Amino acid sequence: MPVRVGVVGCGWFGSAHARVYRTIGEAQLVAVMDIVEENAKRLAEIYHVNHYTSIEEMIRKESLDAVSIAVTPQYLFRATKEALEAGTSVLVEKPVVISREELSNLESLVKRADGVFMPGFIELFNPAVSMAKSLLDDERIGKLLSIWSRRVGRLPKKSIGWRIGVSLDLAIHEMYVQHHIVGGAPSSVSSYTAKLLEGEGGEDLAIFLARFPDGIVSTIETNWLTPSGIREALIMGDGGSLIVNYPDQTVRIESSDRIEQPRIRRKEPLQGELAYFVEHVRKGSDPDIGIDLAKNVLNSLFEGLENRLVF
Repeated sequence: MPVRVGVVGCGWFGSAHARVYRTIGEAQLVAVMDIVEENAKRLAEIYHVNHYTSIEEMIRKESLDAVSIAVTPQYLFRATKEALEAGTSVLVEKPVVISREELSNLESLVKRADGVFMPGFIELFNPAVSMAKSLLDDERIGKLLSIWSRRVGRLPKKSIGWRIGVSLDLAIHEMYVQHHIVGGAPSSVSSYTAKLLEGEGGEDLAIFLARFPDGIVSTIETNWLTPSGIREALIMGDGGSLIVNYPDQTVRIESSDRIEQPRIRRKEPLQGELAYFVEHVRKGSDPDIGIDLAKNVLNSLFEGLENRLVF
């Protein structure tokens, strides 16, 4: 039997979840939900499924096995709590939660819940990240020394009602990728943040500095100020470097005497993420990308925001 799934949040990314679920053979998209009924109805008509304005009602009436939650960040925890308490498995989009209090409450909920929980850490399913991790494990650039990541663009999400800053919007991607690349959490994190654009909301610019065990140092640069989007990482070892381009899904290997670019087969990261989630729901097994990783990544980010550098 296919896994019966629903989508909570019918904006642009919730719509992407609905589209991709239709491509996964072991999943059956049966319903969508949004507090704005016209949004839910519009998406439901595209995929010929039922629509709701209540999470609990959708889960109960449709006997759902799992839901994707892709709502405005300040409502992510509330929606996740409602779905977990209704007994279904949950994939929740980043940033998952927006405070330490929500994170603590989420951990307690997941431990009591019967279903699978997974954070939407989509770049872990980017083939370029998988290739970079494989090359590091094969010691193609020697011992890992440092990681520099940049994720910037000109789309302040506060303009569409997000009550967070750029750290929880963009820096979180690089934080979970760095955890994955290094294989653990940093021992210390600090940040410099600034609010440079007019209007309400959080920081527009953030730079994170972290030190991992074994002396590995990392930097994350992120902002909502750059005219064009840039998503890249430079991973440095004592025998060379890896340059990761997320959108192009490429990795370049540079050493003192040569430059290589391995062939990588392009894949849609969201398809890999949702297929991974559905497989764990079907098996009833906890994914490696679960609450522990979410907790470690978010605690690192919150620590950095609490330890702000002042110039």
